[in-house]
Amino acid sequence: MQNSNFKKYSWLLVIPIFYLVSILYFSPEFFDGKHLNQGDLMHFSGMSHASGEEYKRTGERPLWNTAMFSGMPELLFSALDGDPTEVLYSMSLGFMPHSHENPMTLFLLMSSLWVALLCFRVNPWVSAIIAITFSFNTFYITSLEAGHMTKLWAIGYAATVLGGMKLLFDKRWLLGVAVLSTSVAIELRAAHYQITYYLIFVCLIYGLSELYNSYKNGELNIFLTRVIPLGILAAGLGASTQLWKVWTTKEYSEFSIRGKKELQALPGQENNHTQEGLDKDYAFSWSEGKMESLTLIAPNFYGGSSQENVSKDGPLAKQLEKVAGKQQAQNIVSNPNFKLPLYFGEQPFTGGPIYQGAVLTFLFIFALFILDKRERNWLIGGVLITAMFSWGKHLQWFNYTLFDILPGMNKFRTPAMSLGVTCVIMAMGAALGLDKLIKVGWDEKTQKTFYQASGATLGLLLLMYVGAGMMDVSGARDAQIFQQMFGLNDANMVRQFTNALDDERVALMRKDIVRSIFFVIGVLAILFANVKKKVGMIPTILVVGLLTIGDVWGVAKRYINDASFKSTSNKETNIATGADKFILKDKDPNYRVLNLTANVFNEANTSYFHKSIGGYFAAKLRRYQDLIERELPKEMQVLAGAIQKGDTLTVKATPALNMLNMKYAILGNTSNDVYQNPNALGNAWFVDRVEKVNSPDDEIEAVGQIDPSFQAVVDINKFPNADLATSKSAGDFVKLDKFNQRRLSYKSHSKDGGFAVFSEVYYPAGWIAKIDGEEVDIVCANYVLRGLQIPAGDHTITFDFDPDSYVMGGNISKLTGYITLLLLVLAIGMTIKEEMVTTKKED
Repeated sequence: MQNSNFKKYSWLLVIPIFYLVSILYFSPEFFDGKHLNQGDLMHFSGMSHASGEEYKRTGERPLWNTAMFSGMPELLFSALDGDPTEVLYSMSLGFMPHSHENPMTLFLLMSSLWVALLCFRVNPWVSAIIAITFSFNTFYITSLEAGHMTKLWAIGYAATVLGGMKLLFDKRWLLGVAVLSTSVAIELRAAHYQITYYLIFVCLIYGLSELYNSYKNGELNIFLTRVIPLGILAAGLGASTQLWKVWTTKEYSEFSIRGKKELQALPGQENNHTQEGLDKDYAFSWSEGKMESLTLIAPNFYGGSSQENVSKDGPLAKQLEKVAGKQQAQNIVSNPNFKLPLYFGEQPFTGGPIYQGAVLTFLFIFALFILDKRERNWLIGGVLITAMFSWGKHLQWFNYTLFDILPGMNKFRTPAMSLGVTCVIMAMGAALGLDKLIKVGWDEKTQKTFYQASGATLGLLLLMYVGAGMMDVSGARDAQIFQQMFGLNDANMVRQFTNALDDERVALMRKDIVRSIFFVIGVLAILFANVKKKVGMIPTILVVGLLTIGDVWGVAKRYINDASFKSTSNKETNIATGADKFILKDKDPNYRVLNLTANVFNEANTSYFHKSIGGYFAAKLRRYQDLIERELPKEMQVLAGAIQKGDTLTVKATPALNMLNMKYAILGNTSNDVYQNPNALGNAWFVDRVEKVNSPDDEIEAVGQIDPSFQAVVDINKFPNADLATSKSAGDFVKLDKFNQRRLSYKSHSKDGGFAVFSEVYYPAGWIAKIDGEEVDIVCANYVLRGLQIPAGDHTITFDFDPDSYVMGGNISKLTGYITLLLLVLAIGMTIKEEMVTTKKED
């Protein structure tokens, strides 16, 4: 009875332990006010700053982001006011303040897997040990370091989705529907659809495995009439709570680089060109090598990361001694900033390996021996398919085929991230195996499986140790590293250094393999002692827990440790330069800035202060990306050259930049480093003539040739019924009157009416234009901008962005969100009541 209560109320201790571990690992953030230098979060800070400020000022949710790429939908990273699933999201993150996203994400990973394992009826303390171990997977830790929060949230919620399915398979109908619908809701709320996509395959494998099991047990009718309908109902209810998010994302994707291409391939790129979605080379860039997956059990088996410190007494240090002397060599290798790309795998670069833990991997292997077929089949299937996804271009017959035929598959890149889901399955398997050991004890069959799993794991590690010396561990750019770093031109000397680098990699590989062997032997020793009844089960589990957690904690600290935290917060990195301050004096409500000191189309710091021509986002609008690839770089070179020489430019010299209302160019950090563009065309203007073309290729080619101050280009195949008549007179104007990120108002005057171009990015899904309150059609002009036919006289022109996907989808989402919450509360209440009745009967 006491043991039963101890299990029942374990959450009173487990949840505080999760808090404690999260806070302890990120103690510099909590107690010293330091922060990680997280690239994606800094980018997000820049890209979302203007929208956040406007929301504070107006109280209306900005749905259009004017701060980057001359304007794009904000919907993908917006929120829904009054979203009832917010409470689920906050609860899963431990109700921690948003300023502490790192520890709250770590907490989410632990608590989500823990709850999922409770659904599988795993001992709560075994679940806690595995949950903590799982959360310190180096893939998750390096993702935290990069600021990839939504990916980690989706991985955590994936576990609870599987837990909800398990409840249904165990015929716990009400609780199963409630947990599954809730889990699907927050999984989709995380809005990392690539992880969700991989999860769907795992769910299908799990479902098919259970379908086969029900057939064998004579329960097929129950599965077909109860499990499947309730599962579909639960998943549908959960998905409907995020209808607005799924709808807006799907809507946007059709017009993004993940949607259908409109232009023909450039010369030389025909083989890589797909009609829809991402190009294959781009989509499969981050594909893991098949052998690279062995980093799950030995972290440095493929060299670690692309920026690693080298050993102070290793082969590379010894080679440096020959050239620079012992003292100088030690000074170099001891410098924490001296890092080399020790990773030699198939990916362009990586922040670290995917290390699940040697002990946890052993426990998973042990589980495959000890578990019944019912659990084992879906675990093997799930691990296998997600691993196959991660191999990407190295398993072309599988992945290229799916890329070509499966809907949505061509929208995703970085297939290696599917191993994030693999690790969920492996952790669940390890927990199930350890839990079964506790429940069945060491009978003859269990002892046999223990010895088999031990032999398999140690045998694998020994093969890896031997094989490390036979592998090709060289990197494609190794020679360039030393040529650039030390200015080496002697081919023989370069070869000596690259050979030393190879030896360094092998030494580090073997060192980590030996480390993994020792951790596995430690677990084997305590389990063997338990077999021989030298140690009780509770001390055994405690030691296994310490070894399991200590294993991953030590490797995680290689990537996030006290030295990783800086005193400067993300906010403080967005510090206005003299150039920024000079531009910000301009009170014009809407102009754009080109920052030539930055990687224009891959940074968001400029967007923190200005409406930028560039920005940072992986899924840009297709047409704007086309402009970036085909026109803008050429014009940027022309502009930079003219500024340097002091030449005067015409409007036609940089037509795209001028029609995008690029009023300022930043050339440096001071006010003297700001170029004011006299040719910027402003917010809107009438044109003298509309050039009619018959294809997108003709349209974008014409953009680089016209003078946009009096010419516009329209593809008449897209707008065959558009009124493109022009009649421009002296004194005609279109002037921006009111401006915010969702609503624009203009005043116009023209003698005879005509065609006006608006320096706002064309997006057909949601923008409504009205002239004097009467809706009119928007035409795409100059490939990326909006055009309107405006009648003669004085008029008020408005553009409003209220897409049905957000407004109507949001209303449905809120309604179903409340139903889901009520269902969860009811299910928990009923479960507690049942537990109380059961406990009373036992008493």
